Amino acid sequence: MSERIDDLQYKGLKLIQHPQKFRFGTDSVELAHFVSARPGERAADLGAGTGILSVLLAARYGVQVTGIEIQEELADMARRSVALNGQSAQVRIECMPMQQAPAQFGRSFDLVVSNPPYRKLGSGFTQAESAVLRARHEVDVTLDEVIASAAGLLSTGGRFYMVYPTERMAEAISVCQAYKLTPKIIQILRPAAGKPPHIFLLKCAFEGRPGLQVLPERDVCAYAATEESCSTS
Repeated sequence: MSERIDDLQYKGLKLIQHPQKFRFGTDSVELAHFVSARPGERAADLGAGTGILSVLLAARYGVQVTGIEIQEELADMARRSVALNGQSAQVRIECMPMQQAPAQFGRSFDLVVSNPPYRKLGSGFTQAESAVLRARHEVDVTLDEVIASAAGLLSTGGRFYMVYPTERMAEAISVCQAYKLTPKIIQILRPAAGKPPHIFLLKCAFEGRPGLQVLPERDVCAYAATEESCSTS
């Protein structure tokens, strides 16, 4: 099967994807809604994939975005989506390991977002196409490296936003604190009413003061990128 162009149903935005490669899900859209940002701020998207977060952040908040993606085939699709949406002056996609980003860019970002691989290598179903396997499992980067990279890119008070499975919540919070990322807001999500929670959204502040706000648990929104009803940040 060949590539396709998906309509994001928001400001006319499109995204180039391949049916057999890793495609974005509602977790990325939820994360885009969870972010709080101001026009002109600088954002880094760690593990940008085909560019869904980079494209949405630029359009929704007017931020300057640097997407960092290690897989060249996904980075290429992201670059072409950026061009397709007329965002080339606002979004750039770098094909590189995110672990190298702090050395290249320094503490030059106001916010960092990431929808990182959820599963440790060797856990869960791994008989998948290579691009999907690398996006879902810690093949190229570990949770510790994701968070260390984010911390190394943020100025003091900068914000880190991530989405991650609830089964690894304690681990994620512990690692964030180890890198001076203070948890500030957490949102726990269920796949549907009556189902147990499966993912959570987390906002941290680099070298921030203690104080955590826990938002009411809710269902994942089956919304398009345009809808505001489930935005909580």
